[in-house]
Amino acid sequence: MAKKVNADLQKFGLTKKTLFESLKIVVLRMKKFNHEYGDLGLSRKNISELIGKIMEKACADTFSKKLGYEVKRASADRDPDLTFTKINVPMEIKMTSTDNSWTGGEFSKRPFDYLMVSWGGNFDEFFCCLVHLEKENWKSNIQNNFYGPSLSAKTIYDKKDKLVFFGGFIRTCRGTIKLKRQKVVL
Repeated sequence: MAKKVNADLQKFGLTKKTLFESLKIVVLRMKKFNHEYGDLGLSRKNISELIGKIMEKACADTFSKKLGYEVKRASADRDPDLTFTKINVPMEIKMTSTDNSWTGGEFSKRPFDYLMVSWGGNFDEFFCCLVHLEKENWKSNIQNNFYGPSLSAKTIYDKKDKLVFFGGFIRTCRGTIKLKRQKVVL
């Protein structure tokens, strides 16, 4: 079964090399941003949103070039982050600065293939994984008066249908699963 699902994820034609080209752009642009503007007092959430937008643009441009057809990026928040036009399949990019979870949109009803990304270091360390998620994979936090549902690293770790491009998983001495980021060397 896992081979079939992984084959399904391979419909995108993405490789570690292709993703690496996108990540190099993200690293260079974030280093330039940090050099130009320094500490603006942005929260890690704000920085994740900024990196996410840079990643959307970098992926759309790089994927289009490498795959030989247009990969469109979202023109509005309601649109999927990326759309692979030749196969007419959307992809969401979820960004986090943590090594254990992501936050999503509580009322999103669409199942998607997700590029799950965790960033760290000096904007040059990443975990990147392609995985298909359904709404039930996300843990609602609405009962705790928090809008965004969460997705743990363990949930991704436990899924057989994933393609890890960068980084990996670490089991801590307490048995929890954390993300291991990999340095993008330019």
